[in-house]
Amino acid sequence: MKRGNNGLIVGFVVFGTIAIFSALNFYTDYGQLWLALIPIGLFITFFFVLLVLRAYKEKVKYRNRSSRMKLVGLHLDFNERILRKIYGSLTRYSFLDENLNRFEDFYDVLVLDFDEHESVLHFCCTPAQLKYILEKFKPYKKGVHLSTFERSGKIFNNGKPISAKKLYKRYSKNPPTQKFEKLIDSFFVFVRDI
Repeated sequence: MKRGNNGLIVGFVVFGTIAIFSALNFYTDYGQLWLALIPIGLFITFFFVLLVLRAYKEKVKYRNRSSRMKLVGLHLDFNERILRKIYGSLTRYSFLDENLNRFEDFYDVLVLDFDEHESVLHFCCTPAQLKYILEKFKPYKKGVHLSTFERSGKIFNNGKPISAKKLYKRYSKNPPTQKFEKLIDSFFVFVRDI
């Protein structure tokens, strides 16, 4: 018998006993069967609702547990040549701080397991611009979202860890210009060709 079900079993026995004795009392006092079945019907309904709620709670718990699993790496599907071009473009336009980031840092954060390195990325742009930049990586790895970049703890913007909520909020209030978007898009055009 599972420990987690002990309360359920005890509750069933105790309240079931109460419902049965109540039913017997109603029948002996009033002599009508339908009146005696009311406590038993209420007990069965209550217990059924309790079981459904318990099953739903378990389902939600397991669903949330899978989303909170430890993030071990971003594991983006890029080869070194592609990443060098993206890194070169981001540093050339000062969106990625070249003084704080070597190419090896860029590669390590995006491709390797986090326990294999101490690298982090330091961006220098507005939150809206950073959101647009990070969104460009999403199509190349299923399951990667802005929250994934935040959970990694490896990405900073202007010296502070990023927040997916803040990036979304700033993007909706003040989106980057079309000129900026075209520039960033140009960094990724060659990915299809390599």
